[in-house]
Amino acid sequence: MIPIITLEPGPAEADHAGAERRIADEISDACRNTGFFVVRGHGIAREVFDDAYRTSLDFFGRPLDTKRALAMRTSTARGDNDYSPYGYSALLSENAYAYTGRPGMPSDYVEKFSAGRLILDDAEDLPFPADAQGAQLRTALKRYFAACETVAGRIAELLALALDLPRDFFATRTDTSNDSLRSHLYPGVAPEFLNDQGMGQHTDGTLITLLTQDGPGLQLRDRAGHWLDVQVPDRESFIVNIGDLMARWSNDEYVSTPHRVRLADRRRQSIVFFKLANDDTVIECFPKFTADRPAKYEPIRYEDFSLEKMNLLFGREGAR
Repeated sequence: MIPIITLEPGPAEADHAGAERRIADEISDACRNTGFFVVRGHGIAREVFDDAYRTSLDFFGRPLDTKRALAMRTSTARGDNDYSPYGYSALLSENAYAYTGRPGMPSDYVEKFSAGRLILDDAEDLPFPADAQGAQLRTALKRYFAACETVAGRIAELLALALDLPRDFFATRTDTSNDSLRSHLYPGVAPEFLNDQGMGQHTDGTLITLLTQDGPGLQLRDRAGHWLDVQVPDRESFIVNIGDLMARWSNDEYVSTPHRVRLADRRRQSIVFFKLANDDTVIECFPKFTADRPAKYEPIRYEDFSLEKMNLLFGREGAR
């Protein structure tokens, strides 16, 4: 059972500090046990979700040639980070297995439209359709991105509280992080497909990941090796999972859980937000998690960690 956590104290909870600590401990327990939890009570208006899903679906309904003209490159519009995604990715153009260092595995049956932090600046020239629908898509994804930044920031603050760290510990290490958002469309399974792999098994190279969805398909692998369906009653609930950065910081006390997407008998939309770290942030095990056992990981700068992961994903030279 994946815990459902209301992010803010209720109006009846007079002891706000005590309620905040309770929520922080609930998040911490979920990070230890499953690495996944569901967040409600986050304060994001329903129209933010509705607009992002509607405009994304409009985009995916365009002719393939039109979408391919906006194909994702492995760089930003300004070229200041080699691996920030902006633009369109077609079916079978990406392979989640490669991200975990497993080449030669099947590619994924999913279309994606991606954006990063530059979407917050309306003056940036980004690969959106140059028409009214494209403008609506950009506006909707900008609002969604900003909302996710707020929710991710609050979760990170609560994690710092649970870990007895300064409240702004993660905030000061993620305030310029090159976070990204990817809107996904998974087709319904079809006879001509080679398999039902919407996205291959992987873990996320993130601090935390926020996902919403409008139907079944997401699965996580529990500690016993069983695949469990991850479902929520509505697309306004964030499915949150801990990524590899938090696992490293906690010396694997917090679990970066393998997950995948299987195609269903109908199409499925999801939108995923990846909260990362500043390039110069050093990821090293917290002393509290190395007091009675050795650190599993050497300290690493986030930029080096990220490049290693992305080299694997895109098959670049220098991949380890």
